[in-house]
Amino acid sequence: MPDIDLTFPQSYSIEEVGELPGTGESRVPVFYIPRPKNRPEHEGLWLKIRSQNGKSWIGVFAFGSGPIIRVLSSPDPNRACVISFGAAYFVNSEQPGAYEEVSIKPVRDVRSVADHQLLLLGNFTSLAAYGRSGLVWRSPRLCWDDLKILNLTHDTVEGTGYDPINRGESRFAVDIRTGRSLLPSPTSTDGVPLW
Repeated sequence: MPDIDLTFPQSYSIEEVGELPGTGESRVPVFYIPRPKNRPEHEGLWLKIRSQNGKSWIGVFAFGSGPIIRVLSSPDPNRACVISFGAAYFVNSEQPGAYEEVSIKPVRDVRSVADHQLLLLGNFTSLAAYGRSGLVWRSPRLCWDDLKILNLTHDTVEGTGYDPINRGESRFAVDIRTGRSLLPSPTSTDGVPLW
């Protein structure tokens, strides 16, 4: 069962369902997201979505390679964010074919930031923020590996990541409005920025 976070208002209902009944047919349309390229279907997280207009459909959201299974409302009341084992998709509840696959992979952390009307997603090294109209910003590389969001303030996203040079953690801070890094990137032994 996925975690469900409905921080933002939404115009749909969403619930997990099992696979197709034994007859192999569903009473509502089934959409595979993303559309399979070389076969008619794929394994994934099965969700039934009922839009504000009363129409229902089932989405089968392909699995990724991460630890998170979560459904979140987004700043757009018609769109949900579905994270299926680290693969993230924004889907329009009224237009199941109108989905967006998130380029941050695998999603290892996600936060709803209601004050800024953003969904914040992180992978091993960077962050991306999505608003009502889609991608708002993508941060530069923030660490070598194992990015962890530790704190959200009104102005910043703060966290740590693995630092193999110093055999420990490095800190990062990002402007929550722009995604700009507020701390300098690490440097090589000759003082050249590494990213």
